[in-house]
Amino acid sequence: MAKDTDLNLGPITREPGAHPVKPTVEDSYWRGVYASEPYYDASRTYDDYGPAYAFGWTSRTIYDEPFDAAEQRLAADWETHRAQSRLAWEDARLPARAAWDRVDARLAGGADAAVAGAVDDDEVIDTLNGLLESCRDGEYGFRHVAGHAKTADLRMFFERGAGECATAAGELQAEVTRLGGQADTGGTVAGALHRGWVSVRSALSAHDDLATLEEAERGEDAALARYRKALQQPLPAGVRALVQRQMQGAQRNHDEVKRRRDALRMPA
Repeated sequence: MAKDTDLNLGPITREPGAHPVKPTVEDSYWRGVYASEPYYDASRTYDDYGPAYAFGWTSRTIYDEPFDAAEQRLAADWETHRAQSRLAWEDARLPARAAWDRVDARLAGGADAAVAGAVDDDEVIDTLNGLLESCRDGEYGFRHVAGHAKTADLRMFFERGAGECATAAGELQAEVTRLGGQADTGGTVAGALHRGWVSVRSALSAHDDLATLEEAERGEDAALARYRKALQQPLPAGVRALVQRQMQGAQRNHDEVKRRRDALRMPA
């Protein structure tokens, strides 16, 4: 295995044949977009976020496993690699994950290029329609739990999630049409319940905010599972990039739901 050093992160071990990451390209990209990311805190600067991005893209070249599987080790390593960043791991994990996922998408795209001629458009359309159904489930599910939220802040968070799902559904529908397919029209509250977005007890009006968050987490778990399954299929590079980006959004929603749920579970 070859070793080198990237952005003061220490020795980096790369598997033979691994796709190289160009630190200057990644740094330029994140420097340009970091302030528009959903986890951005105006009290922080790129000096705080930059090391987290570098840690994420570098770590992806080391670990041949999903981010979730590596996260415990990443959290332990962050203190060594944080440089001048003021971010604790709790705040650094989302930018690190975003950079990790961006490299993931590039690696997957490289694999797609090798098999582009073998991709079946009908199968791609079926995959996209499955995700479209999932996004509509998410839209209905988020609006459903928003109706049971007891605080205005949580209600607004759920409504924002519904809007993001609607936007993602529109993107998927447009891609299905571009490929010559017919977009499915599925996705209802009943369908969301049946496919695991919300459970039967979410219909009860006696829900408290912790219960609605637990329901939303179940829903985002279901959405992430469908995105991961989709990314296991052969997809054109452009489609894969779209799916990967949308999965990142679903992951951010999931992480925020989990953070809010854990906060409510803490003793007063």
